[in-house]
Amino acid sequence: MCMREIMQQNEVNIMSKYGHTTTPIPLFVLLLTFVFLAVGTSPIASADWNQNIIEIDATYEVVSQDMIVHISKEFTFSNHDIDTRFWKGYYSNLNYKLPGGIENIQVYDSDQKMEYYKPDAQGDYYTFEFNKNIWYDKSYTFTVEYDLVTNKNTAAFYIIENGDNTKVTVSIPNEYEVSIDRNDYIKIQHPDVTKYIFNKGLNWDGSCFVNAVHVTEMQVIRDTVQLKEKDVVISIEFWDGEDEWANTMMHTAIESLPVLEEVSDLPYPMKYNITITQATSADTLGYGGVNNGKDGIILLYTENYETLIHELAHYWTMECDFEAIWMDEGYANLYTYLVLEHNHPDDAVARKELYFEQYENMKPVYDIQLSDWTVPDAFNSENANKIDYGYKKSFVIAYNKYEKEGLGSVQVSDLKLL
Repeated sequence: MCMREIMQQNEVNIMSKYGHTTTPIPLFVLLLTFVFLAVGTSPIASADWNQNIIEIDATYEVVSQDMIVHISKEFTFSNHDIDTRFWKGYYSNLNYKLPGGIENIQVYDSDQKMEYYKPDAQGDYYTFEFNKNIWYDKSYTFTVEYDLVTNKNTAAFYIIENGDNTKVTVSIPNEYEVSIDRNDYIKIQHPDVTKYIFNKGLNWDGSCFVNAVHVTEMQVIRDTVQLKEKDVVISIEFWDGEDEWANTMMHTAIESLPVLEEVSDLPYPMKYNITITQATSADTLGYGGVNNGKDGIILLYTENYETLIHELAHYWTMECDFEAIWMDEGYANLYTYLVLEHNHPDDAVARKELYFEQYENMKPVYDIQLSDWTVPDAFNSENANKIDYGYKKSFVIAYNKYEKEGLGSVQVSDLKLL
């Protein structure tokens, strides 16, 4: 079994302020700390960021016929900075983080389009230039719209919000099966769509994952991989329109299975062929994937090829008949690393470094004896961190054994003796 990684991203809102002289002079802002340049006898002002208010009304709409999620965010910025009273200064733009991979950006207020640009071509922050200067006790409202491209039958995206008072509406056609990471929403059923409304006042420190699937007729592709002792037929079952996902998983299985035979020092140990089925989070009970033995692997449609390698590795760890779940998962993750090291070395390094870093970060809070660690039937926001820590710690122990004692010590023939 493989857990689904939870991303957490935060947006930062930064306003830039201009001192008022005969000709306004730009004042530099960095990390919410205001530094002001004065001209002539103009006083140097000091601002309190907490005095300003940003309200956001955001809508995430799954548009199935266009294969997009259309996002619209209405911002209302209110200047309550007492140091801008009496025409001492004003605010003229907002820096805001948008996710990568978006398309069709539009920015406008009630009267006209607004200028926007990316200060850093490599970053995700955009600068939105107001069409007027916002003086003390004044407000300004504008809208940002953009699209996220989805697949034909699947829409997986994160709600990533900030602001002092934020409302979020998620609108999804009724034919979709929907899973949302948090449940503090109001659900309203309409004839064609269902709306999930997060009212103002809720905390948006972290991201919220939305998983929507329009389950259609299943398609199947098959291929055969030649292994040491037998030819194994690989079947990929997938929803109509998810051909790219299916082809990626087929390629992963064909290139990974021979390497698993090498690193484990054991030919494919099962007597049956392998079926890999695209699934919803309801099918996987929140996990990224589940290996059901002869009944095949079910794989969450949002998962990448690393998760499939982990589930394939379980065909070998099953042979060890471990008494402790941490060993089964730890060595499956180690075999995943070894396969990546062979086929995708950069990904192997990145995965190892991430797991070690997350283990060290989580250890002070979640440290447990792995003999007491279990993997619940369902993965959810309440047990996610504890499960995640167990996966990371078990990998670190298995990897350290491999580093210290070599490949032989972690091959199936030796692991059976543990």
